[in-house]
Amino acid sequence: MPEDNVRPMWSEDELDRALAALHAAGPPDEQALTHVRRALLTAAGAPEPAVPTRPRRRWAWWTAAAGTVLAVVAGVLVVQTVQFENTIPSADAVAQLNSAADRITSVDEPLGPGQYRYIATHAWWLASIDGKYAYLAENLLETWVPPDEKQDWLWRRDVTGARKWITGSEAEARNAGHPIDETGWPEGEWRAPCGDWFAQEEGREPCKTPGTWQTPNEEFMAALPRDPGRLYDRLRTDTRGHGPDENQEMLVYVADMLRSGLVPADLRAALYRVLAKVPGLQITEQMANLDGQKGTAYGVTAAGTRHDVIINPTTGQFMGEREITEDAMDDIPAGTVTEYTSVTTAVVNGIGAKP
Repeated sequence: MPEDNVRPMWSEDELDRALAALHAAGPPDEQALTHVRRALLTAAGAPEPAVPTRPRRRWAWWTAAAGTVLAVVAGVLVVQTVQFENTIPSADAVAQLNSAADRITSVDEPLGPGQYRYIATHAWWLASIDGKYAYLAENLLETWVPPDEKQDWLWRRDVTGARKWITGSEAEARNAGHPIDETGWPEGEWRAPCGDWFAQEEGREPCKTPGTWQTPNEEFMAALPRDPGRLYDRLRTDTRGHGPDENQEMLVYVADMLRSGLVPADLRAALYRVLAKVPGLQITEQMANLDGQKGTAYGVTAAGTRHDVIINPTTGQFMGEREITEDAMDDIPAGTVTEYTSVTTAVVNGIGAKP
């Protein structure tokens, strides 16, 4: 029976992380190679180390507005999609994003003594078997962040075993002799200051790596301008030359930061106003359903893939994101949701406590 045919589909951004780690470390000495090995483990699903990264490349491949219809086929989300040809953000998207920014409260709920910021991510990520079978695997990720980021953080991950098959079926894969329970994603618990999970193993002092859009820390976020025009220019500069499309990359960078659950209210509002300026941005669904919660989906399409961020129109809260195929890829039909995540945050009374 094969031992290693089941693997998570690494996204291009995860490979970028590993390469960026090597590039940032200089010539490939043993320490740099150790750093890259750890980055590759992170790409396989371990918690992210706080290292400089290149932009996220999601899984290289949803929506009643603008001619899009949602359906559920064999437990897998599929949407009919319409290509948007406009190169300017739609007027509706601009108005609703600015309205969402207006609804964000000026300050976040403060952390009291002994309290932690709790961030829960419910994700469905793609796994493939020998290129013949593909499914979305359910992952539950929880992070506890202290008031002082230099104190210990806690990170937990559970791969639940729930699957949504895209190509083939569980019975077919098992009959073919594939060990589908061996996904390669690690599970467990990690603790580290600054969420710098592997600093000790790599022989580094934790909390010394600069923050990025993908791994934001307090210093990095404090230095970003709150003026939407200046922030747009900064984002455009940082994304230039990255990804298949710089406009989509701007949305991806914003999603990377929002997904952390750590962005202060004033910066969240500024980021929404920046998104309202991104060429090609469209409202792809007025009432997108993400884990039972309804929000407005804003997306940019490029290179056969659409990336959406979903925002609560009433509170302005970032809810999550998703990615779909606009073009068929191998046996995966156009309009298939190939990844989606929902993010919730809360203040809890102690590390490991639940809301």
